[in-house]
Amino acid sequence: MTTKVLIVDDNELYRSAFRRNLLLRDYEVFEAENGEEALRVFQESAPEVVVTDLNMRTPTEGLEVIRAIKQIEPLVPIVMISAVGSFEEGAEATRLGAHSVIGKARIDEEMESLYRTIESARETWTRNFAARQEVARAAENAETLDAAATARLREIIGDMRLHASIRGEAYDALALATEADVRRGMQEQIQAASNREIDEAERRLKDLLPAFDTFDPDTRKELRTAEYFFHRQGGDAPGVAADFSRNIGFSFCFAVENEAKVRLRKRLNRFLSQKDTIRLIRDLIDSRGQLDLFFHQYMARMQGMCPFDFTIDNVRQVFQRILEHESRYKPDGLKALGIIIVCFGRTYEIKSPKRTIKIDNPLNLRGITDDEEVKRFAYILVALQHFRNPYIHPEISEMEKISKIRDTTFDCLREISRLA
Repeated sequence: MTTKVLIVDDNELYRSAFRRNLLLRDYEVFEAENGEEALRVFQESAPEVVVTDLNMRTPTEGLEVIRAIKQIEPLVPIVMISAVGSFEEGAEATRLGAHSVIGKARIDEEMESLYRTIESARETWTRNFAARQEVARAAENAETLDAAATARLREIIGDMRLHASIRGEAYDALALATEADVRRGMQEQIQAASNREIDEAERRLKDLLPAFDTFDPDTRKELRTAEYFFHRQGGDAPGVAADFSRNIGFSFCFAVENEAKVRLRKRLNRFLSQKDTIRLIRDLIDSRGQLDLFFHQYMARMQGMCPFDFTIDNVRQVFQRILEHESRYKPDGLKALGIIIVCFGRTYEIKSPKRTIKIDNPLNLRGITDDEEVKRFAYILVALQHFRNPYIHPEISEMEKISKIRDTTFDCLREISRLA
């Protein structure tokens, strides 16, 4: 199968020479001379590999190309070619997700290596894409997965060849599939706890969360369970931290997800059942099923100011699921909730040369109305789900994650209690 490659470089002579070499190797080649054009061509052509120069209109425009394309499609391999880039810029390109970095001065001698890199990158893309499709199907049917399907998710989680984002998505899908077992196990363990210990946990929660008594009964139960085990893990019960740290995090996260859905249920149902919602989302997606270029650019600018723990491709997936299921759509986790809130719980405009789309808080969010507060609310909801995931923020230890999950849980619940 022909490999599709996008070349991004402001030097037309270089692009043409590179294009000829690639065409001789039976690649399908697309070109762009700057970052904006690269995004447009990328969305139109869906290449499997991108090769970008570093220094174009600005000395580091290639880094912006990497960042922007990875927001659209995290799996696509990107090779950065630099004539003058420093070690620091190469390291930054790698941090942003570049597959490799090659010096432009040595490109002729490294051309064969570049071809091998492109082929290897395409194989990686194919493997990752197939795994992502599997995970997406599993997440859609998480409540009815059989033992073979959950075993396959565990295989994907343990496959070090796969992109960390896919392994993270598989972890979230497995968490959904095993939710009932996890909760049952935690409740069985807590049966042995004394009333005094449970009462102490509840007193701590009421001190930290003045609105505790107004929360849904399931929210309160999960909070009591998580808070009890959180304090027990640091006490005189050896091995509890290792055995229960992830389950503690799950209970904290479930408490937030449950309370958010309880408080937003009527607004979400109304939003998802309106024909205007479907029309609006179709306006924000182009004919190829990608986000409209101008909406994408708006989201990318917002990500630059507030780096949410979701990609623009995650936004596209949520939109596509809403279009597919309409009023039957159920947000599958805090990330999906956060995306809906930041996209539809605010008032803002998407401007293009031909038209302006006004999004006027169609979710009808009340209680949290300031634009920055809404964005922060969405941000912490998504962050909470990711703190639970071992493939996100791997620099944070398991013990640190539990503390972060607990603190972020309380932060989320304080914001949720403001919802009118």
